[in-house]
Amino acid sequence: MDFFTAPPPRDQEPEEETKSPPWAAPPDDVLGGVAPIGRILFQSETLVIALASVTAFPEGAEIGIRMTARRVEGVNDDTWEDQHDVLFGHRRHRFRPGQSLDDSVIRFGVRFPDGSKATTLDDRPGRYESPPPRPEGPILDNRGGGSGSGSSRSANSSWKLWLWPLPPPEPFEFAVEWPAFGVPLTFTEIDGAAIATAAGQAQPYWP
Repeated sequence: MDFFTAPPPRDQEPEEETKSPPWAAPPDDVLGGVAPIGRILFQSETLVIALASVTAFPEGAEIGIRMTARRVEGVNDDTWEDQHDVLFGHRRHRFRPGQSLDDSVIRFGVRFPDGSKATTLDDRPGRYESPPPRPEGPILDNRGGGSGSGSSRSANSSWKLWLWPLPPPEPFEFAVEWPAFGVPLTFTEIDGAAIATAAGQAQPYWP
């Protein structure tokens, strides 16, 4: 007789399939279309911030940000470590109404021709409810960053932003600002028509 025996199978109800709403994340069952967009958003002696890729879906677009920093003479250890922390997503900030932004906070945003805008710092009431209520939009959500590599002299990091809804098929502005590391508020024109075309090339995995 065996001393150890497997427990009998339990009757389990199949889990109900849940999907993230389109304003929360890109769909996981669609191959997005890639827009031929690459822009240097900011460039200095020590830092480059680039919009490296845009993957478009029927209801939104995932924006890939690439940041590369290099350490030059005069950059002390504390400044370099602070930059590393932000580049690799190790530093999180909690904001309260009326609280001024810390200069170390990196900010991304979009502004459309009709004057509407969205930033990665926007508050969204009910975002943690289940299910979350449909927002008015637009939304630019920071989905995390930090994947990359670093050393005592250089660092590379990739970030993903989710833009919802799909931007209009006309030029719009992409904004970045990072005061602590010498990045002023900078706007770059983005081709919304190219994103709309790429969204039309998205392919669902299953009918």
